Amino acid sequence: MVVDDEHGDRVLIRQILGEDYTIVEADGYNSALSLFARIEDSVSMLIADIALGDGNGCDLAIAMRNQKPDLRVLFTSFHVGTEVLRFYGLEVTDDHFVRKPFTAAALSSRVSQIFASEPSFPALVQPPEPKTTTV
Repeated sequence: MVVDDEHGDRVLIRQILGEDYTIVEADGYNSALSLFARIEDSVSMLIADIALGDGNGCDLAIAMRNQKPDLRVLFTSFHVGTEVLRFYGLEVTDDHFVRKPFTAAALSSRVSQIFASEPSFPALVQPPEPKTTTV
């Protein structure tokens, strides 16, 4: 599943990966969750832009992984790198991120790496809730 609010980016990813994979697309957070609810069993990877018009790819990955823990994830972004993922509480290596603009070879290689790797994705670790104490 490719989730990006930029139509051109979705088209590019489909052109690069479409011969080897079945691609379904969503243009934002809400449409992705709705689509995922209907086809969850057939989705094996999420390729999500970090910045979406109606949410963010980090929260989307967490929500989808809560439903399907073995879902593989690749984040993309033009503006930021993996450091922003840590802001959202995700411990993600560069193996699960590709910066835009990417080459066809870079995207294809990264997707192949992710499918070949175990575990499918490093833990999506949310920061612990602050402990409150009563004084």
